[in-house]
Order: sequence, then structure tokens, then C-alpha cells
Amino acid sequence: MFRPPLVAFATSSTDQNSEDLVDLVGATILVDPSDSAEVRIAAQTLSHDFGRVTKSTPSPLISIGPQHGDIDIEGDTAIIIGCIKSSALIQRLLRDGQLDVEGVRGKWESFSTAIVERPAGISACRKALVIAGSDKRGTIFGTYTLSEQIGVSPWYWWADVPPKFHPKIYALPITTSSQEPSVKFRGIFINDEAPALTGFVIEKFGKYGTEFYKRVFELLLRLKANFLWPAMWPGYPNPGSSFFVDDNENQKIADQYGIVMSTSHHEPTQRATNEWFETNPDGSWSWLENKQKITQFFDEGLKRAEGFESYFTMGMRGEYDKSMKTDDPAAVVRDVIRTQRSLINKLHGCEDAVPQLLALYKEVQGYWDSGNLDVPDDVTLLFADDNFGTIRRLPTGNEVNRKGGSGIYYHFEYVGTPRSYKWINSNSLGKTWHQLQEAHRRNAKQVWVFDVGDIKPMEIPLSFAMTLAWDINSISSNSLPDFFHSLAEREFNSEIAPAIASAWHEYDCLVSLRRHEHIESNTFSLLHYSEADAIVNHWQDLLTTVETLYNSSKFLEEYKPAFFQLVLHPIKASTIYLSLRIHQSRNQLWALQRRNSTNNAARTVLDLFDADFKLSEEFHSLLDGKWNHIMRQPHYGYGDTWHAPSRDMISGLCFVQRGQDSNPVVGQMGVMVEGHAGVRPGVCNEESDRTHPSIRDLVPGVTLGEMTPYGPEGRWFELYTRGTVTLDWESSVLVDWIWLSESKGRLVPGKADVRVWLTVDWSSVPDGFDEEVLIDVRTKGGNYGPYGDDFEQIHLPIRHRRITQPFVGFVESDGHVSIPATSIEAPPAYRKLPDVGRHSGAIGLKPQVESETTLDPIPFLSYPFYIFDGHGEVSLGLYFNMTLDIDPEDPMEYDVQINDMAVQTHRLVSKAEVEGELKPGWYHAVQDCVWKRWHDIGRLKAGPHDVRIRLRHSNVLLEKLVLDLGGVKESYLGPPPSLQIT
Repeated sequence: MFRPPLVAFATSSTDQNSEDLVDLVGATILVDPSDSAEVRIAAQTLSHDFGRVTKSTPSPLISIGPQHGDIDIEGDTAIIIGCIKSSALIQRLLRDGQLDVEGVRGKWESFSTAIVERPAGISACRKALVIAGSDKRGTIFGTYTLSEQIGVSPWYWWADVPPKFHPKIYALPITTSSQEPSVKFRGIFINDEAPALTGFVIEKFGKYGTEFYKRVFELLLRLKANFLWPAMWPGYPNPGSSFFVDDNENQKIADQYGIVMSTSHHEPTQRATNEWFETNPDGSWSWLENKQKITQFFDEGLKRAEGFESYFTMGMRGEYDKSMKTDDPAAVVRDVIRTQRSLINKLHGCEDAVPQLLALYKEVQGYWDSGNLDVPDDVTLLFADDNFGTIRRLPTGNEVNRKGGSGIYYHFEYVGTPRSYKWINSNSLGKTWHQLQEAHRRNAKQVWVFDVGDIKPMEIPLSFAMTLAWDINSISSNSLPDFFHSLAEREFNSEIAPAIASAWHEYDCLVSLRRHEHIESNTFSLLHYSEADAIVNHWQDLLTTVETLYNSSKFLEEYKPAFFQLVLHPIKASTIYLSLRIHQSRNQLWALQRRNSTNNAARTVLDLFDADFKLSEEFHSLLDGKWNHIMRQPHYGYGDTWHAPSRDMISGLCFVQRGQDSNPVVGQMGVMVEGHAGVRPGVCNEESDRTHPSIRDLVPGVTLGEMTPYGPEGRWFELYTRGTVTLDWESSVLVDWIWLSESKGRLVPGKADVRVWLTVDWSSVPDGFDEEVLIDVRTKGGNYGPYGDDFEQIHLPIRHRRITQPFVGFVESDGHVSIPATSIEAPPAYRKLPDVGRHSGAIGLKPQVESETTLDPIPFLSYPFYIFDGHGEVSLGLYFNMTLDIDPEDPMEYDVQINDMAVQTHRLVSKAEVEGELKPGWYHAVQDCVWKRWHDIGRLKAGPHDVRIRLRHSNVLLEKLVLDLGGVKESYLGPPPSLQIT
């Protein structure tokens, strides 16, 4: 993906000029036996890939070098694959001047391609496509690049993406040279893999052995990755997974494929935690109590890995990935590293003989930040995110130039506080893009390892991450739609790719709001800003779109399994999840109001609960059960703990007695207005009477928010039954410039309630009108005996006011001004990030501006707004994307200025109370996906004003501004954008 095209397929022009092209179908693949096993495996895979895309036999493959004399091949075209350093085939072409590889010679994992006419030493070969690698993995990646371009997706087995059918394939007559990868070691961590992936592996492969890992290794190489932390979860089945002992051939096969093996952040020197407790059931994993035996344990891991390409994790943590229980843990880590280095020296002759890394994970970062760790310069520092996609720290000062370099450990799933997320993809790629760009430009590019959990649900974020790891410039801040489109074309076809790309993009926007497992019934507001309705409607619309595509006649049957896995399932699963949570909330609210609909909402919740399980079962039955177990991760029922539930559970459902009439004092018809659940809903009120039910302190329960020409566009109220009687209702208003979406109808117990929308024809409202308009709602024919029919009056404040002076900017309405940060033309020092955040993108400093602030002051972002009334106490709310201080010497700051008032400078996040710990407020902000910062700005007069914001760090990303003039309501996302006059 994002590579220059190397091939063309059958067209009228290529058919006519085929004599001048290299016909790759049936071309003999040549690889020199002196090349490594990794290269020969890749060549064998390419041979089979040609068979896949042509729906015929694999291409002929010959492993032979020119030292055996001229090579005979079938046909007159060939594909020559080899490493510059080791392939005699490539070296002969170089000696004869038929090949130029200076563009990649000496580079890391790079390759070149060229067309060679009459290649030396190959009888009857008219033309050959040559793939020459700077090293063994460069050769492999060049080979898999060709595989991808002829039509085999890296995910063809993992996501059942059908290879494209191409009966004719020609090599283009071009010469290309790849750049070095942007990141040197790029890979994944198979983590938290029980019960889903482990259940799948045990059923399909018997164990985490070579047959499973060959699939993983091939996937990594096709994605141009080279690094693996293998599965290691303890306890299921006992004692858990251990790559090096589950199958004695695992490490050997990894080396044959060219995968650099390492072990996770808390598993030193290629030793899995499970190995220790399996062989030392009574042994304490305490360095102070058991140093000699643990040292021997480390030594065995180093010796077992001898001769294999490895990256050794150094240091240690406490038992099962916890902090150590000791008075001076940093001193323990220092001693552990000294001991580990002495073992390496004893085995290999010098301490830096093999690559090593220290994971600065959680408290270990604190030891480093406080200066209590002395880490040799050749050891890679692996910085970490906060487990939720926000990087905690990056290299600074002398760390940037360390011999061992730096890298990042980044999570696409996690088990831990504040709440685990490991079900399906809930990662914001816009946020991921920004964080990975920050890591790369600050020189954390030696190792990137991504925690992908069960692998299978993370196809898209992993593809995205590996694309950036290979070429950091391949995706820009505003080209996420292009990434999705390229991905969709690769996995499907050009006809349906635009629709799939659009669906993926919309999915990414929606999951950016909040991770699935962090959403409860009360997360989104039912009462204010139509928030919950808008979100669930977006999901429903998206699901309708993809289901229509899935069932359309133009959708090819062969694509359906891949479409189900990559597109339909995550969208449908998410829609069910969000719908269930919203209906839970409705059930609880409606129960308070004693609506008949309470029970309907409860039944809907139960139906959705069943639908969720049935969808996972549909996934498990796909392709005769190929992916059984993969989607069995429970995701309902976390409660107050971060631990993943053992079984899905929902709670808190309410029911009303449907056979019972309401107390006649309050009537059989209920009324709810937007923004208010009702004053003492569901109980009898002494202030009620049958001629005017809502009086005195009950009036707020039937009073809508005000309406002005500047918003909102409409208000609503709902009518519902709370008894056994069918009700005919009608509504009226004395002024003709208020329009009702419905003015009469019938309320039937057990059927849907009625929502009536109110809109205003402002052209007919008298100038200066500032009153409450009453809307009468009454029932008739209810047959209530002496109590009569129901009657209620809804109060609607109308304020007809206009700006009479020239003004451009945002206008007050509903007691606030809400401004998207990206709504203005920003100065050149800033950039807009359209796919970052919960709203309509974010705005941040361009990275080069941050480094040049001493030369040119950073300009302000200016947001003009207009208010109609003077306000005594105004608050400014700033919504920032959830980021953290990545440089302890350069905290994230921003400036605020209102009109010509003094400039105030603020830190985005407070200093942690303990070095290395997460910042105050992180627990809630990481789930909300934003920092919300409120500032009191005092009194403001009626008229135009200007709020000016200056960002002082490229990691400060502003999403939204809210001026609270006393009317901001409680909600998750905050008020929607106010009207902007342009």
C-alpha cells in the first residue's frame, strides 16, 4: 500500500505490446540457494500467490545459482529474487553491469526492482523482473510488495480476503528503490489473548506452536514488520503460554522466517513469567530474596536464544507485571541490569553483543525520570503510552542521541485500570497518527511494538500503524480518508471501495467519542442537546448503509466473509452495544416517569442483549467455524472494577405495572419536555389540579429552553401513556408562527410515545418579542368518570433579538456559545487535524513552530463571539484532546486572553504527585478522551467579544471552546456548535 505500482494487468494496450513487457504469469521464480532460508520461504510464498491470483498452479520456483552453469527455465521470463550480500544471481548481474543497486546498498531492509533484458546465466530468458534486497529482510519485503501488488492482501488468510483474479500480469518497465523503513524494528505484542485467541488456537492448532506462529510470522512480513512479543497470558490453560517451551521449534521457525524475537516489557532475557512459576512453584519472584536462582533463570534464557536473532528485554518488574514490593525498587532494577549484562558478557564476550531494551513502563518510567536508573547507552529505551493510546513520555535532551536509540510500546487494547478494553477495535486512527508522528520526530524510532490482543479484531489499526512504521510520511494529517480508500481497494475492489472507505471513516469518527467498554447507560444525555439520540442514530444510519451494500446485487459473494469481518461485524456490534446502552437509559428514565414504554424499553434491551450474542455466534459459524472463539470476549458487566467480566451481564432494568391505571390526580397522559425529566416525576403532587396541573414549583418540569433566531432550530416535547386507557390528544398554540410537527393523534398503551417538534417562523415574530408562549395539550374521551380529561400547558420562552451591527463569528443561544476549534482560518503556525478528537477535529501547532518559538512568537487563535445580555459570571471551557506531557522539561501550556484583558498562561495537565505516575484527573479524562479546562473570566457586557488562545506545544490539541453564560447543560460532548455568522 502507498508504493509505486510495479505491475499492470491485462488491457487492450498491454495485450498488443506484450512482447515488450515482462509477462509474470508463469514466469520462473529464481532464488539462489546461498540466500537465507527467510528469502527462500518468501519466494515460495510468492510462487503460491501467483497461483492464487491466476487461479492456477503456483509459479515454477527454482533454487539454483550461476555457479552451476547456465540456468534453464520454463518460458522466456523470470522473477529473480535475491539479497545483494548473499545471492550469486544478483552479484553476477551486478558484475555484468546489468543491475544498479546503489539506491539501496548498505541501507536497512530496503529493496530495488528493475527489468533486466537477457539476464546473464539464464538460458532463453528474454526479460526478468529483479527484486534485490539490501539485506535478507529487504529482499523479503520486496517480494511481499510484489505479492500485494498482484492482488494478495497481507490479511488474505486472517480476514479471508480473496486474492484478486488476474489472468494476465505484466511487470512495468520501471526501476524503483525503496527508502529505509521509518522505524527499524516494527512489530506486535500478542497479549491478553485469553479467552478468545487462546480458545481459537487450541481448537485449530492444538497449542501456540509453529503451525500457528507461521501464520503470525507471514502476516508480519506481509505487513513489513519484523518483531514479535509472543503470547504469554497466564492461567488458561494452566500455566499459560510460553513461546519458547510451548513448541521447541517456535524459536527456530521464527528465525527461519526472519522475525526478531523478544519478550514483553516484564519478561526479561527471553524468559516468560509462566516458565518461572511452572519450574519454581514455590520460588519467590523477588530479586532480594531469590537473586541466585533468578540469575540462573536469566542465564538459561540467554543461552537458549544463542544463535537466534533476538532483542533482549532487560530489568524486571514484580510478580505478574506488577510493581516491586521493596523500599528501593530502582536500586533493584540497577542491580538486575548489571547482572544481566554480565551474563551477556560471559556468553558473548562483550556486554553490548546483542540488542537490548528497557521498557520504561508505568513505575519504571518514574525511576528513569527521577534519575535513579543508570542504563548503558547501547540499551534501547522503550517509552510507553498510558495503555489507552496517549504517549506518556518521549526522548528529550541527551536521550535523543543514545546509541541504542528509543522506541515506543503502544496499546490497541489493554487489561487494567480504569477499565479494560479488549473486545473489538475502538481506536481513533487520527489520534494514533498524531502520537506516532510525535514519537518519530522526537527520535523514538528504534522499536515500535503494538499491543494487539487477539490480533483478529485489530486488522485496521495494525495495518495503519505498520504503514506509518514503514513510511512515516505515507499518511498525512488530512489523508485518513485516502488511507481507508487504499485499504478498501486492496481488500475488496474499486467498485465498492468508496462505500467501504466511507464506512470505515465514519466508524473511526464514532469510536473516537469513547471506547465501547467505557460506555454505560448514563454516559450520553437523553435530556440535553439530543445527544444520545444523535449518536445512536449515526450508528443506525451507518449500519443501514453497510447492510444495504452487503445485500446488494453488485456485491460479489466471494467478498462477503471478508466484508462481514472487516466492515459489517464491527459496525453492527457497535450499533447493538450503543443502542442497548441508550435503551437502558431510556428504561430507567421512563420508569421514573411511570411510562408504559418502560417495559418496551426493557424488552428492547433484552432483545439487543440476545442480538449481541447471536452476532458473535454468527462470527463463530463463519466459514464452517473457522473463527470460533475469536469474538467470545465478554464486554457487558464491568461494574466498578477494571477486570473484564467472566460472562456478559446487564443490570438495572425497571418495569411498571402495565395493568394498573395512574392515580387520577396526575392523570393518564404524561408530558415531558426536552431538557427536563420532570419535577418529582412519577409521584403525586399536592400542587396539581385538574384545570392546570403544573403550577408553582412544577412549572420548570414543563418549561422548554428558550428559542431565538440564532438557535436552536427546534425544541421538542413528548406525550406518553401511564395507564391502561387509549387517549386521543390534541395540541394548540395561540400564535400562528409556532409550528408543531403534530397537533393531534392517539396514544395507545404499549405503542410508541409521541415526540412533537416545535419550530418558529422568525420572519413573522414581532420584533423585540420576549415572552413565554403557552402550548396547550389535552386529551379527550378518556372516560375517567368525575376526573375528566388530561390537560397540560407547555411553556416556551421566545426571544426575538437580532444583531444590528456588522459582526462575523459565533452567536449566543441557549445560554452559551459553543465554538469548534477548527472553525476559523488559523495562522500558518497552526495545522488542523480533521480526524483527531470527539468533535469536528482539532487544531495544534505545527511541529517546526514549536522548535522555533525563540525566533518568532507564536500567534494567537482568535474566536469572535457575540452575546446579547450582560453576564456577571462567565466561564470559558476548553476541550483538549487527551494528551500527556511527553517532555518533563517542557510541560504543555497554553495562553488565554479575553478581549484586551491580561494574557493568562496555564498548564494543560498538573504535575504528577509521584514521579512517573499519571497526572491528576487522568482516570476520568482517559475515558472521556478529553481534558476539560474551565476558566472564570468574570463579567462581560452585551455585544461582540473575542477569545484568543495560544498553544505552546505541538502535543496540545484544542478541540472546542464553550462560553458558559449560565445555560450550559450537563452532557458528555457539551453543547453543539453555535450559529456562526460568516
